[in-house]
Amino acid sequence: MTVYDAFYGMDDVKLFTFKHEQAAIHAADAYARVLKKPGVVMVTSGPGATNLVTGLANAYMDSSPLVAVTGQVSTEILGRDGFQETDIIGVTFPITKFNYMVKSAGEIPSAFRLAYNVAMAGRPGPVLIDIPKDLQNADFIEDKDIGKKINIDKLYPLEPNLEEVLRAVEILLNSERPVILVGGGVYWSGAWNEVIEIAEFLNAPIVSTFPGKNSLPNDHSLYFGPAGMHGRVEADAALANADVVLALGTRFSDRTVGRFREMTEKTVIHIDVDPSEINKNVKAKVGIAADVKKALQLMIKFLPRTAKKNEKFLEWLRSIKRSYEELIEKRSEEFKFAPWKVLKILRNALPADCITTTGVGAHQMWCELHWEVQIPGTFITSAGLGTMGFGLPAALGAKIAAKDKPVLLIDGDGSFQMTMNNLSLVRDYNLPIIMVIFDNRALMIVKQWQIYMYSRRIIETEFSHIPDFLKIANAYEIEGYRPDSYEDIERLVKWSLRNNEPILLDITLDREKDIVLPWVKPGSWLTEVIMPEGMNTSIIWDGKNG
Repeated sequence: MTVYDAFYGMDDVKLFTFKHEQAAIHAADAYARVLKKPGVVMVTSGPGATNLVTGLANAYMDSSPLVAVTGQVSTEILGRDGFQETDIIGVTFPITKFNYMVKSAGEIPSAFRLAYNVAMAGRPGPVLIDIPKDLQNADFIEDKDIGKKINIDKLYPLEPNLEEVLRAVEILLNSERPVILVGGGVYWSGAWNEVIEIAEFLNAPIVSTFPGKNSLPNDHSLYFGPAGMHGRVEADAALANADVVLALGTRFSDRTVGRFREMTEKTVIHIDVDPSEINKNVKAKVGIAADVKKALQLMIKFLPRTAKKNEKFLEWLRSIKRSYEELIEKRSEEFKFAPWKVLKILRNALPADCITTTGVGAHQMWCELHWEVQIPGTFITSAGLGTMGFGLPAALGAKIAAKDKPVLLIDGDGSFQMTMNNLSLVRDYNLPIIMVIFDNRALMIVKQWQIYMYSRRIIETEFSHIPDFLKIANAYEIEGYRPDSYEDIERLVKWSLRNNEPILLDITLDREKDIVLPWVKPGSWLTEVIMPEGMNTSIIWDGKNG
């Protein structure tokens, strides 16, 4: 309360009060991803602080910079189980880049500066500062600089090693089927132009992790989509059949590669600003601990002027893509609303710079497969932790960061219900967002696992008709509609854009048909992908496929 009281009458700081701490930290996370600078979230001690735990873990997994400020009981009560006392430093140590309880009032200014700098240094991430009540009340003169205890520059080696870069260039020039794997680190380093330049020189397919989808324009002819569990078939084929993988700003998640063994057998060049990620999951032939953009810029200097040709492999991948696209276009007729076609309608109705956030569930996986990111940095999702309830507060945080841009939320009925009480901020702070709910009345991804892995023993993954999302929207003075056609969706979205008004669209999906395929089961290799019915294309390269 003392810190908040200091904001009274302060016009140059804008405060947004959320209805739950989890939503507040997700909003700060999305704010940070849009502006590439830390969002700041402030909460009270005890339950307020512990309600940040999921958001901190989410930001930590997705490398998102934010500063969390928590209140704490007075120092004289610490360790005595005072009212709303929690050892939040101990609780959050494994899921923050840095956390610190200030020991004296004189430390507070330097603690804030250090927290902000650490959040952005090298690989971004969350930090937490805990301030006891009596230190908030104390009169003080800044007398301690805790930043001297940490040399941030030594934590992350930004400059690439020349010898390692030259080894990487030699390997790439001698490769037959090089593939570039783009992770979220490419976005944070701003390296998408360098990625495209190297891909065009090598004539190499680009695939991405799920967060890496946000790192480059998805309409480039060499981008074949995200690879992995719910990746594109052609992307899985590219990564599985590569002889050399140039991995950029990625931690080689199990969701991207399935099994680590097969990936380790490939020749891997791994560039990441975080040295701890190199050789953690996949053994690298060349590991370069450096800023991705700087490493690629140096690499480009040593590439000869004559580009490589790799047309046979590329054409094979494009044929897989065509087969998949033709199949789903044909299958669209089986649905009143085909999820992929809804996404296409939304994409065409919205400008390129529209910022899109998602919740977690089947709708998110459909976005992984079919949402086209036209401008890097405009797609925000919970990839590493898979946090249901992330989508709505993330949309609000994105709108706070970029009030002049449209913001689209694509959510599922299960995920939306976890944080929908924060709809009040739409009107309270004039944050008009477009909300589209893929409503299958189920926890569809979990149900899909029950169908495929538990012999269709469906338990606790299907919902009743409650609630009525249109009535909920109206309760918050937001227009809500249940479209009858694709034309309705397009018309209503354009109405929202034209009038700068929030809107909620409840899209009814068939929960018996809403199965997200292709799909690589957990622990399986990429070539073991389960295809959509009617697609029997081989994704194992034999040198003759093209």
